[in-house]
Amino acid sequence: MAKAARVIGETLLSRGRFDLTRTEIEVIEEDGSRRTLVHDVYRHGKAAAVLLYDPKRGVVTLVKQFRAGAYLSDGALATIEACAGMLDGDAPEVCAVREALEETGVVIREPVHAFDAYMSPGGMTEKIACFVAPYGEADRAGKGGGVDDDEHIEVLEIPFTETLAMIERGEIADAKTIALLYYARAKALMG
Repeated sequence: MAKAARVIGETLLSRGRFDLTRTEIEVIEEDGSRRTLVHDVYRHGKAAAVLLYDPKRGVVTLVKQFRAGAYLSDGALATIEACAGMLDGDAPEVCAVREALEETGVVIREPVHAFDAYMSPGGMTEKIACFVAPYGEADRAGKGGGVDDDEHIEVLEIPFTETLAMIERGEIADAKTIALLYYARAKALMG
């Protein structure tokens, strides 16, 4: 196992929405041996996600949208996910509240932190702060759908038990969403 590590070199391969770097890291093992890793790393940054759940009606609100990565992987034309977004300098809780309103039209006040998770630690820096937040029908303040020009979001309200079946059928394949739904089940958030 690694005892220490340090970046010894880095080359910018691409600058876009997020940077892609080729990074050389020297890893020092517990026995004192050293090795150098060279990895291409997508510098995605930090984000927040929130699972909106209505325990009274037994439903969760998720979003459905086109995702380039899923399409390039296996031709998926849409993914079903918990709402999420980049922190943009905000605290994770603030981001979760903002994204819930923008993407789903639901106003939440106090999201509860569930866990933090790396999405693909072998090649991305993205770490998502994951939250859960109860809501009721009175908390819907708009139709949602996103605010950015490239967002075409469909808001879905799905029975919680159906979402678990959707995971088994491969209809929900987004890692953060799967983790949040299983968290909700483990914590008995839906009763």
